[in-house]
Amino acid sequence: MLTGEKFANYPVGRTPVIGTILTSKLSVYHAAIKSGDFDFSSLVAESGLLCARCRASDCARLHAVRHRKLVRDLLTGEVFEDLPILRAGFCDGSTKSLMPAELWRGRATVTSVLTMVARAITGGVEHALEWAMQSGDGDETVSERTARRWLRRAEDRVPVATAALDFSPAADSSGAGKLANFLAHLHPRHLLQLRRRWGHSLLDLPSPPKPPRTATRPRPGHQNPAAPHDPPSRYLPRGTRSRLARRGRPPDE
Repeated sequence: MLTGEKFANYPVGRTPVIGTILTSKLSVYHAAIKSGDFDFSSLVAESGLLCARCRASDCARLHAVRHRKLVRDLLTGEVFEDLPILRAGFCDGSTKSLMPAELWRGRATVTSVLTMVARAITGGVEHALEWAMQSGDGDETVSERTARRWLRRAEDRVPVATAALDFSPAADSSGAGKLANFLAHLHPRHLLQLRRRWGHSLLDLPSPPKPPRTATRPRPGHQNPAAPHDPPSRYLPRGTRSRLARRGRPPDE
């Protein structure tokens, strides 16, 4: 990740390209970010990210540039290494990534994963693996375990996305029919819309909720003091005096 002066000379936009970048192909996005042919404010507006304080994106600034190590498009066979991802900082102190529509936590594009899942539903997982191998150099690009995980993920997420985007129901009620209808209507702008609504990509699972912050932070090597075993004393209102315990007669000798 590049921060501070390390990306001071990084191109942050010279000549805006025609059209959008986040919803374009990764090859167009990669070339535009590398050359600086984009407008940063328009990129933030396209992503739909808003500042929690001013409820707008005008305060966004370039905070850092992160790089995705490897992304593969199974449809075209293109492989993108060190794909740059801009991270915007807002006036409320938060930072968010300007993710292209086709990216998620995995190493393949969203559309190619859904296409492979459709082939797995219609012709089996082995048929889908043979199709995915054609996009590589003869080696295995996707393992069988990964393909089955993608299949389960798509079966869970696609129906929810179909309802969220108001897609017309498919005439075929099977899994292959619903997925084919989803792919026929899917557009990269829908992927950005789902990310804005959910806070994560179509194929990503939601992040677990963060534990509530405590008043006292734990220190490394120190244990939090245990609660006293004695019950607390009775608290009296301010200005009142406690009753003195009367002493009895001294014991007889």
